Amino acid sequence: MKPLLVSAMLFLSVTGKAQSHGNRLSVGVGALYERGFDVTLAVEHETKNHNAWEYFANGYVKWAKDESAGHVTKESFWNNYRTWGLGVAYKPCVVRSRNKYGSLRIGASAGSDTHEVVGWANLGYEHNYVLRHGWQLYWQVKTDLCINGEDLFRTGIVLGIKLPTGSR
Repeated sequence: MKPLLVSAMLFLSVTGKAQSHGNRLSVGVGALYERGFDVTLAVEHETKNHNAWEYFANGYVKWAKDESAGHVTKESFWNNYRTWGLGVAYKPCVVRSRNKYGSLRIGASAGSDTHEVVGWANLGYEHNYVLRHGWQLYWQVKTDLCINGEDLFRTGIVLGIKLPTGSR
């Protein structure tokens, strides 16, 4: 009986860090209203309870119909309106379950539309599915309030993957 009690006490005193305190690289691709395409590369540093900080680079293309061709062409897709930005987002965990969790995404970024400086306030929700070996799939609903840009609001859905960096 005594060895069983000692084993139980040792087991209860061990703390676990399953799926927590990891660093990840992520790539996300999305479609945004109205006629937008979005790519985000990020480094995520997870803190306690799946809360995280994300440092990201973002590119955005807004396509238009080519008036002479009557449809979207390669030229009208890539050369209509483009932005790039660098930013940071805080992601507090609001939903947690086995092998999945959801976070708010609150951040700010700044960059350019190839003509002048543009800024964004970022708000959204991200839901993560944890796979083997620390890999994660995620979907994100995002809204960006644009400051000094062609669009006032950009909203849409992003799908992506997160890869662990190995430093846990």
